[in-house]
Amino acid sequence: MRIPTTSGYLPLGYKLLISYLLLVLTPVIGIGSYTYVSSVRSTEEHTRSNLEVTVKQIASNVDYRLKDIVRSSDEIYTDQTLSRYLTGYHSGWEKYNIMTQYILPRLESAANQPNQEVKLAVYVDNSSVSEFYYNEGENGSGTRSRQYSLFHSSRLQNQSWYKSLNLHYGSYEWRQVDNDKEAGNISYLRPLINYDTLQLNGLIKMTVSMKFIFSDVDSGQLGEDSVLFIVDNNNRLLFSSSLNAEHPDFLSDAASDYIRQPASYMQIKQPVTHMPASVVAWVPYSSLQKNSEQVRNVTIGVCLAILVVLFLISLVMSQYFLRRFQKLIASLKSFKEGNFHKRMPVQGNDEFSEIGSAFNDMASTIQRLIDEVYVSNLEKKETELQVLHSQMNPHFLYNTFSSISRMAKLGEIDKLHEVIRSLARFYRLTLHRGEMIIPVEQELQIVESYLDIQRIKNADRIHVSYEIQPAVLDSDTVKFILQPFVENALEHAWYDDEISLTIRAYPEGENVTFEVEDNGLGMKDEVTAQVLDPSDKGIGYGIRNVDQRIKLQYGKEYGVTIRSSLGEGTLIRIDFPYRKHPLMQGED
Repeated sequence: MRIPTTSGYLPLGYKLLISYLLLVLTPVIGIGSYTYVSSVRSTEEHTRSNLEVTVKQIASNVDYRLKDIVRSSDEIYTDQTLSRYLTGYHSGWEKYNIMTQYILPRLESAANQPNQEVKLAVYVDNSSVSEFYYNEGENGSGTRSRQYSLFHSSRLQNQSWYKSLNLHYGSYEWRQVDNDKEAGNISYLRPLINYDTLQLNGLIKMTVSMKFIFSDVDSGQLGEDSVLFIVDNNNRLLFSSSLNAEHPDFLSDAASDYIRQPASYMQIKQPVTHMPASVVAWVPYSSLQKNSEQVRNVTIGVCLAILVVLFLISLVMSQYFLRRFQKLIASLKSFKEGNFHKRMPVQGNDEFSEIGSAFNDMASTIQRLIDEVYVSNLEKKETELQVLHSQMNPHFLYNTFSSISRMAKLGEIDKLHEVIRSLARFYRLTLHRGEMIIPVEQELQIVESYLDIQRIKNADRIHVSYEIQPAVLDSDTVKFILQPFVENALEHAWYDDEISLTIRAYPEGENVTFEVEDNGLGMKDEVTAQVLDPSDKGIGYGIRNVDQRIKLQYGKEYGVTIRSSLGEGTLIRIDFPYRKHPLMQGED
């Protein structure tokens, strides 16, 4: 191997040997230390995150049960028919019929929702409504008996908790009233509304066991020495897990309705949506750090093992750096596959730096040539496509609006509706996403919408027939290449009271062919030649645009051909290659 005499040159073999002396110790010690610190922090954060997710799930389960209770009360609260029955005055058979056929079934439906253990009591101000009482216990079949009742509000007038309520339309309260606290219950209180006057007409009281609502709290366990309970918005204890009995000192202040967090415990608090309360978890910090020693021991052991292994194989690992050759090969393959932006990193002052510099110089030169020739042509083609597409004749829109105005004045509502619908479909198809390449099927829909508008405007004097073969519908095509020929035929070929157009689409070898044929005036041969002459700017500009767009997109061998005979009509033929449109790939 020739060794260059360039100052500062160091052979690759020496670099490999020297680098291993440093790579054996420095990275392992640095990475090991960083891994230990990061692992300890990550373990603590992961543990905390898991605990927060658990508490959030418990709160979500509580909310699920509360939501069922709220939904049950909504059946009564929002029932305007029930409100009228409870505020009206009825007697005799009518009173009995309303009570048995509507009021009591509605109360039973609200009280007997699935997955609920509630007692429903409705208090009404209307003393003419008959009272209805609970039926405690179980019936003969062993199922739960009636858990709903209907009382007069006069029963509550002397209750202090009832006097302190501040309910109004749309409000509610969760409270422990009567003997709720002793029984371990809590009540959901809502006003009963007279929807004719929007005044309060009574009270809806749904009493539920807190053990049922907070069953996930009672059975949940976040880990050793953790504490789980429910507090209200004033940080007063509402419910405590039965597992907290193992730690009586933590909630020793609960008798005074005040909860104080221990200094050695982390608090996780998750509000409950449908109740002014929160799920609270206390987790000892020691549980977050208990894995730190294990992580430290594992990290030290792994680092020592790596040091031993690297020391033993350092002499043979020089081949590992042969991957730089593989990088060179990968860069060449990438460049061969068309990734002309690929460059090799050039580092140091050795053989690889010389190869990398030569490769990068070659790639830059080729890239520059491509940018100057190929990319510039592509950009020009893309710009021309956009400009040509934007040159759609605005007179079509103006004339269509004039026709719409005339139809509106003449009261031709059906035609007006059909024109507007076809116009909306036409612009939705032509302007959709601003794409220049669309499926053949969509291009045919554009022409169909355009002809629908023209047919209505011209009182069905335009006769159109379609000869479409389904095999070409999924091919892609340049957008808006058929409509200019149809428009040209209607503007220049029409010389009789009526005109007939035939639109064809069919495969021909590996190509797709469009044809637009009319029975109109026709053209002379010299006029036909002028239409497609790129140097002639005075005639056939729209048709020439279509031809140029197709050639720009698919190549010079494709485009537009015209056959016309004076007085017999014109046949326009458009050829382009069959290429399945990406949107149609899944329809095989």
